[in-house]
Parts: sequence; C-alpha cells; structure tokens
Amino acid sequence: MRPTVQDLVEIEWFRRLPPGMVARATQECTVVTLARDAVLYRSGGAADAFFVLLRGRVGAWRGDPTGPESMLYFVTDRRHESLCMENVVADIPYFATMRGLLDDTRVLRVPATLLPSMLDADRDLGIAIARHIAERLQSFTEQMTDLGSLPVVRRVAKFLLAGRQHGSDLVVVTLRQAELASRLGPARQSVNQALATLVQRGIIATVGRGVYQIRDHSGLVAMARGGAAPGPGSRARGVVGSAGARDA
Repeated sequence: MRPTVQDLVEIEWFRRLPPGMVARATQECTVVTLARDAVLYRSGGAADAFFVLLRGRVGAWRGDPTGPESMLYFVTDRRHESLCMENVVADIPYFATMRGLLDDTRVLRVPATLLPSMLDADRDLGIAIARHIAERLQSFTEQMTDLGSLPVVRRVAKFLLAGRQHGSDLVVVTLRQAELASRLGPARQSVNQALATLVQRGIIATVGRGVYQIRDHSGLVAMARGGAAPGPGSRARGVVGSAGARDA
C-alpha cells in the first residue's frame, strides 16, 4: 500500500519538501500493517529503512522478545513517532526488534535510499533529524537511569503518570503483565505488588482489566518523586518503595 501526498505532508520530515520530492516519496515509501506481535524489523538486521508510526502501538525489545533476557525498552502509540532513524543516519544495524502491540497497527516505511535526496531538498532537515536523535537519546538515558536506581514502586508510579489519558484521571495499560514487567525491569510479581500497594493506599483504583483511576494525583506524584508514601502505614514499616523496604 502506498501513502498519499496528504499522508506525507502531515509528517515533519516531508512537510517542507518540494512537491516533486513528495510525489517521488509516495512512490518509494510503503505503508505496512502489523498484527499484534508481528515483527516490523529484527535486531541485527541491516538498517535499510526508517519508520513512522501512523496508528496503533509498537514496542522495541533488546534481543529476541521471546528470550528470557529480553527487555521491552520502548513503547509508543504517538502518531507520527519516528522509529530507528538513528540507525539509518549512522548506517548501523537495527539494535532492537520492533513488534506491533495492537492489531491493525500501521507504519510508514521510508527506504534509506530516499533520505539523501530528502536532505538535499530540505537544508533544515538535517538539523531537525539531529534534534530528534538527541531527544531520543536523552529519553533513553533517563529511562535506563530509572531502571538502574529507582525502587519498583517509583517506576510504576512514573509509568502511570506518563500513561494518564489527556484530560482524564484514567490510565489504560494495554501491555500484557509480562510486557509491563519487562518494560519496567523487575519481576512480574514485584510490579503487581507495587500496583497493589498504590491501590491499598487509595492512590489509584482498579476500574477494569488494565484500567486504573488516579484518585490521589499529588500522592502519585510524591511516590514517583521518591517522597514519603502517603496513606496507611509508614516508611518505618517497610512499605514497598520506602527506605525500610527491600526493593524486589
């Protein structure tokens, strides 16, 4: 399936290109439709294209997603999010395996051979791409720091805050339990324990399968920042995430 001109001009990388270049891109780019768990590209493969998410959700695993040591380190459902552009720019193999996390996920495939012509046609495009890569690197650095240093309950609190639906107090977690645990780093039981702690303290409430309501936003923010755990109990009693608790 080929994209239309309108599809492309909505995306940052194509917005300022001359009409002739956009028309050429419609003939060289393709739209890929993924089922849940379908692989878009694999770790170690030659970076022959970068991708732009059009709809749905994708996740990137370091290593084989079915392997015992694999890690889900990147999840996005943000429309027009760019994927693995840094691999194409640096001409290095894909460092992750990207899969669809929802049925009917659609991504735009932009062949690596098209990028030099795009850069020639838009002198500002290189700066925009460099900014994108720098922002992605900063985000991943912060995430890796969290995984290496934060108690589980803080990681869970930060994840819930980041996933809150705009203008709502609801958080819909579409990841499977194993995927969520892989995304946050600890064992599945530790993530479930952290969620249970937040529920017991009245900070969140379970309102459906994978759906949580934030009942105490300031309390959740405090937990995410490492403040004292609000609600029943105390830090001295070894609440999950407190100074007296062992991080599972």
